[in-house]
Amino acid sequence: GWNVRVLCGFPTQNRHGRPPRNEIHNQVTIVRCGLRVPLKNNFFYRSLSYISFCTGVFFKLLFSPRQCVWLGLTNPPFNVHVMAMASLIRRHRFYYFIQDLHPEGLLALNNWSQRNPIVRLWVFFNHIAYSKATTLFVLGRDMIPLLERNYQLPLSRIAYLPHWSPVEPRYPIPFKDSQFSGEWELTGKFIIQYAGNMGLWHDISSLVQTAHAVQHENDIQFVFIGDGIRKAAAMKLAAKLGITNILWKDFLPLDDLEESLAACHVSLISLRQELEGIAVPCKLYGILATGRAVVAQVPADSEIALTVIENRCGVVVEPGNTHQLTRALLHLKNNPDDVEAMGQRAFLAYQSKYTVSSAAESLEQFLAK
Repeated sequence: GWNVRVLCGFPTQNRHGRPPRNEIHNQVTIVRCGLRVPLKNNFFYRSLSYISFCTGVFFKLLFSPRQCVWLGLTNPPFNVHVMAMASLIRRHRFYYFIQDLHPEGLLALNNWSQRNPIVRLWVFFNHIAYSKATTLFVLGRDMIPLLERNYQLPLSRIAYLPHWSPVEPRYPIPFKDSQFSGEWELTGKFIIQYAGNMGLWHDISSLVQTAHAVQHENDIQFVFIGDGIRKAAAMKLAAKLGITNILWKDFLPLDDLEESLAACHVSLISLRQELEGIAVPCKLYGILATGRAVVAQVPADSEIALTVIENRCGVVVEPGNTHQLTRALLHLKNNPDDVEAMGQRAFLAYQSKYTVSSAAESLEQFLAK
């Protein structure tokens, strides 16, 4: 096995109290770098957190043992630059796992301009850093052509490594047996769930409009679980439209994730049209593990769409097309056998491709080369 050491930051909030700077959890050594920044909800505090974290990581890498294998993630997105600088000084190999692409994500959402000098500088340093990585792992196959085009990277340096489920059930929990089906009074209805971040990548307003379109169906209930920058606007829109068939819930503890994901018949995934190749909503893999049919309002060539179609575990609809989404949901409500079959295929896909052990085996094969 491997001796694993994780360099991470301090969480904004921790329900278990003040986390230590160093600890060992499940035989993994955890070292927290940077300053303890209690709030990261504005530019100053977020910048302070990023700068202090990246500085701490840089010096930890500089003085790490020669035999260490370095693997970085895109949170924060400047990790790759820190690792590239440290690798140049130490003449050390490193691997990088791209979970989402920046600044491409900001450009796609029209938050920044291609001519912005910060964007140009960011892309320039990405070119250098990505070229220094031994291998770039990507969550989605749709990311590969974008990396080839934007950074002129050879295909041999990019590897597809799909994400895994955060829950690992031996078998799916039936809807009627879920703790939250009864607690939230969902029994006797067709439950459509969106669970996860409601952020810049997601079109939550489109989901709200779809709920409004089927409000005349008294046996349909939407459940939105989570939080994010787009939640407040979505709730405001729901109130404006007089929607009564949406139940809003905050994020639940991780221990409740499996039970909460089982409290529905179908699960929604959203990704804006312009974000193909830039982000992969990882909520998909928890949905597969709980054996639920997937309704994905995502770009047709995105990793999510490819996965759903390949495994025949749901339906894919065009982003922003509420009419198409409405028709798909009504069809599924009226065809429970189809929903059950999709859920069964979802769980089989999870078991064969998207477990933690399968991801670990794939990663180990690369790192051992």
